[in-house]
Amino acid sequence: MTKWKAARRARALTVVAAAVTSLVGVLPAAASSAADDGPGADSRLPHRGYVCDRVEHDRGAGVGSGDCRAVRTPRHGHVRDAFVIESRRTHYRVVCTSKRGHVSGYANLPKWVRGASCHRA
Repeated sequence: MTKWKAARRARALTVVAAAVTSLVGVLPAAASSAADDGPGADSRLPHRGYVCDRVEHDRGAGVGSGDCRAVRTPRHGHVRDAFVIESRRTHYRVVCTSKRGHVSGYANLPKWVRGASCHRA
């Protein structure tokens, strides 16, 4: 292989690697939006939620922070009904639900999302 062919191949592999790397953030969001599409899927998990860089869970509250993306949920304000907060890198998830007469969370995207009455999924 000549130097020219080697350089061209290296550039092509770099482009492919960049494309694959850019899809890494998209795949968890697509997976969480299609959580109940197939047979045998866990019907307890909602079809909607948030994908963030970090997720923390402590004493029933869940917080996602850092470049959060919404999947069929509001980007700002109160969040009603059950939703998921998932970590983009580690796939750590918490499911947040609402108590009767209360909201289940609050979103301020892309900075953070907070959920009440959360448990690890």
